[in-house]
Amino acid sequence: MLLELAIIFTVLLLVWTIITYRRWKRFLLSNIYSNSEVVTTSAGEIEYALKGSGPVLLMLHGAPGGYDQCLLDMDMWINEGFSLLAISRPGYLRTPLSTGETFEQQADAIDALLSTLGIKEVAILGASAGGPPAIQFALRYPDRVKSLILMAAVSQEYIVEESQTNSLLARIFLSGSMADIGVWIFDIVTRRLPALSMKESFKETVGLEPKELNTYIEQVMSNPEQVSWYKRFLRTTCPMTPRLAGLDNDLKQLERVSFSNLQDIKCPTLVIHGTVDMDVSFSNAEFSASSIPNARLYSIENVGHIAWLGEHVSQMNSELVDFLKKSL
Repeated sequence: MLLELAIIFTVLLLVWTIITYRRWKRFLLSNIYSNSEVVTTSAGEIEYALKGSGPVLLMLHGAPGGYDQCLLDMDMWINEGFSLLAISRPGYLRTPLSTGETFEQQADAIDALLSTLGIKEVAILGASAGGPPAIQFALRYPDRVKSLILMAAVSQEYIVEESQTNSLLARIFLSGSMADIGVWIFDIVTRRLPALSMKESFKETVGLEPKELNTYIEQVMSNPEQVSWYKRFLRTTCPMTPRLAGLDNDLKQLERVSFSNLQDIKCPTLVIHGTVDMDVSFSNAEFSASSIPNARLYSIENVGHIAWLGEHVSQMNSELVDFLKKSL
């Protein structure tokens, strides 16, 4: 009798888990695809969302991500009088990889999108793996770029270290067909135990000693708005299946990043980077800022790869807004 009850309980638990997981995935995909559009350009199909009115800020997300990652601070940009153009780079969500595998091709695809939408010029912000295509766009289409912002951005060769592949999130993101199950479980942990989730996320991306790291997490946890932002940020990696092609391609392309012509960038440039970023090292920011004429480096002490979390955020956002208002 006990064995039969155990089997029934196990079956019911399995059924409940499958139903809950499928409902979670269906809800996220429905929400993602209902808030964006797909347009056919001369370079191929591109998924985008255009919000607000005023000068256009084009944001390029990191890896993994999608246009939804670019909308995390949408209200701030709209309230400051900007339009926000968020796109899914090739291989992410509904932008096929065929639209542009290399970062040069991605820059060409951005130009094609702007032509299709009738947008003449933009400020462009490239975050993390979105840095190389942002740089390529500034180099290839200088007449379209009013200003360039590089946020924790790659500007040098990026090769995933073995220690990075052993982290919990890396094992989830790189687990192929099982990635959706992994991010679903991590999403549950993030919503219910955000401090624990942050600790796992920051292990390989923030170069602080355990005591200092705990203090940093406590600072973030003391700010409800930042806790909410972090939960929404993790959601921009969920589900992983429609983002895997883009992530795999990015990892290949990032190994080939090499810029010897950054001195040709003429637009105003702001480089923002955490000094203890263990994912994209601070040397990337030093290289960009020293190579691009008149670029300004805004370094954030004791902050890792997710530069949008910490006590510095209010001041950092003020710097961003001031820079864009002057350049646009």
